[in-house]
Amino acid sequence: MATGWIRARAPATIANLGPGFDVFALAIRGLADEVAVRPAEHDSLRVQGVDAADLPSTFSSNTAGIVIEALRAATGITQSLEVRVTKGIPSGRGLGSSAASCAAAALVFLRAFPKSRDLGIAGVVRAAVEGEAAVSGRHYDNLAAALLGGFVTLGSSEPVLVSRIPVNPRIALAIAIPRFVLRTADMRGILPSVVPLRDAVSNVGHAAILALALARGDSALAGRCLEDRFAEPVRAPSLPGYAEARSASQRAAAPGFALCGSGSSVFAFAPDRTVAGDLAEAMCDGFRSAGQAASPFVTSVDNRVPIAGLFPALGRRFYVLGGRGPAVGALGRPSRISPIEA
Repeated sequence: MATGWIRARAPATIANLGPGFDVFALAIRGLADEVAVRPAEHDSLRVQGVDAADLPSTFSSNTAGIVIEALRAATGITQSLEVRVTKGIPSGRGLGSSAASCAAAALVFLRAFPKSRDLGIAGVVRAAVEGEAAVSGRHYDNLAAALLGGFVTLGSSEPVLVSRIPVNPRIALAIAIPRFVLRTADMRGILPSVVPLRDAVSNVGHAAILALALARGDSALAGRCLEDRFAEPVRAPSLPGYAEARSASQRAAAPGFALCGSGSSVFAFAPDRTVAGDLAEAMCDGFRSAGQAASPFVTSVDNRVPIAGLFPALGRRFYVLGGRGPAVGALGRPSRISPIEA
């Protein structure tokens, strides 16, 4: 590898999107983490930027270091590295902070060591999820969106099956980001182990239409399909100001409202940035009325494909299959990505 710094960035993400628990995620513009590496005699890691003082700063405990170690184990590469993690995404707010560090670490490793691309995308995803597993559980939604961009749908994790499409740019996102932190691991711990049949059917139906609405650019229909009958009802009581923010979004005529991942941030879809700005302010006012400070954030889906420059066969619509047989691209033709044996 080169002797100087090599860098990679990965975007913030929103997972679940209401009914799509552990299945749906969006990459969003405006917030990102960066990981830089250079060769060294011994491994070391430093964290700087947003919430840096609250994050692990040793190689073996930080998500970026864990991912690099997993990639070295998968590839046989043994080069020691100096790692610098620059956080641009606040942690514990449901915006994929840990996943972005994992994805940026994977991307920079692929750039530094081109031979590692022989793993294929599915192999990279399997290694990178080790960082997520260390802090919040072995789930792939945020990570896949941070690596692939756009709107991702996880079909399965064994084998890895993930679909990626761009989202119509007409859709804007209104987000309210409270100051208080919620740990994903804690929020997963309160989930029910059994879901009533009619609630499961409702989530499947809403999720199916939500995916179609995002592709078409119909923010009103997408908003109406954010209803979740599984995770959000049991998580909401743990979020001070959630009920007030929801009510405020309804008064501002938002067609729907949902948690960003497991919280604490919330979001709504909007037809343009002006409407999104009004909705974000309204949701923040709801949090403030409950004594919780919150900041508005207006953005859109990041349709760029962060990993595309490293796997140039990829287009804007594709899926990744890590199992027996070839990985298949968007048009149904075998891609040039090497298959991964499950």
